[in-house]
Amino acid sequence: MKALGICLLIFLLTMFLCLFMDIMLGFTFYQALFNLFSPFWVIETGEIIMLAFIFFLTIGQQLMFSVKNKANKQKGSS
Repeated sequence: MKALGICLLIFLLTMFLCLFMDIMLGFTFYQALFNLFSPFWVIETGEIIMLAFIFFLTIGQQLMFSVKNKANKQKGSS
């Protein structure tokens, strides 16, 4: 769960950094948001599948580790 939180934190920090840099270059906030999300509007099907695979792999790995740790704790306590 910690790794997922760290990934989310890094993702948010890089988004804010990109927004801040665009605003410092003289773009409005809405233009900066458009620049941030415009690459996601033009991706193709294969790229969407790869993004979904990486996302589900990250989430699935964290779920697998938490289930395994819970099973080990129950096994050790009995």
